Amino acid sequence: MSDAPIFPNESEPPLAASLTDEEKLQLVAKVSADAIYDWDIVAGLTRWNHGMRTLFGYAGDTVQTHEWWQERIFPDDKERVVASVRQALKQKVDYWTEEYKFRRVDGTNAHVIDRGYFIYDRDRNPLRMIGAMVDITSRVNLAEAQAQSAIEERQRLARDLHDSVSQTLYSMTLLAEATHRLAKSGQLDQVIAQSKRLGELSQQSLKEMRLLLFELRLPTLESDGLVKAIQKRLEAVEKRAGIETVLSVEGIERLPVLVEEGLFHMAHEALNNSLKHAAASRVNVSIRSTGSAVEMDIRDNGRGFDPATAQDEGGMGLGNLKERAQKLNADLQIVSGLEKGTQIKIVVPIQEI
Repeated sequence: MSDAPIFPNESEPPLAASLTDEEKLQLVAKVSADAIYDWDIVAGLTRWNHGMRTLFGYAGDTVQTHEWWQERIFPDDKERVVASVRQALKQKVDYWTEEYKFRRVDGTNAHVIDRGYFIYDRDRNPLRMIGAMVDITSRVNLAEAQAQSAIEERQRLARDLHDSVSQTLYSMTLLAEATHRLAKSGQLDQVIAQSKRLGELSQQSLKEMRLLLFELRLPTLESDGLVKAIQKRLEAVEKRAGIETVLSVEGIERLPVLVEEGLFHMAHEALNNSLKHAAASRVNVSIRSTGSAVEMDIRDNGRGFDPATAQDEGGMGLGNLKERAQKLNADLQIVSGLEKGTQIKIVVPIQEI
């Protein structure tokens, strides 16, 4: 086996046609962004490439003892990882991998995946281990954030189920009991009125259940895009509730993920408000590009409301709409009046996209 280090200082590599496996490995160590290492198991020394500096802040292209690496493993992971290496050497395996936390020079911890290959002599005595530590901190943080977001979403759906459907079903139970008493006393006019109210409450519960079921399996914007996601929402919720819907699109293909996400959730919020409070029979959604901005307009022919009163009382989800509009630096316009329907218009400037 060659004694040449994995990380030479030659400024000009040999021609590709003449590269040995060792020289190819040397070039990989030079260009890789990972922390590549060459552990001399016999001497107990490990040579690290520049990735040790770029990823973790320690000096790169240096030689450290094997214990130096062990001391920087997160305490809760250290025993497991060290034992795993020892077990791999004992079993004389060729490949080893572990995931653990590794302390950076500033004291913070990076989540890493460590993968290595053992090199043995003819008698299967271990000589070297060539490997790489890959920093997956961003991936782990994203997964944790998504998991937390999923928990929060389930909690929100549980609150919605309790506050809307459960309360409506309880009201229906009371109303049914009252109707039964009215029927026994022969008050048929009241029975008819109460029965009509029961039907209305049943329809409202059905609408809200369809909405909750839709929210359990929201469209994936990354694959569907904004337009298709809104179309799926209208078909899954509004159309099944007997509401006439129209979706018009002009000059829109795909938008940046954050913009599509913001606009979809604003459309979702506006449609939810209409479904729960407006008693509308028709909903129009239009999305178009004007050249200087992207406009989304959502309007219904429902009972409407007083925007000033709703904002003062913090209801109708207007706070969520305003917050999302601010994140997009978008202009939010809400036009409504009692028995005049509602129009919600969002304008996102092109420079923000």
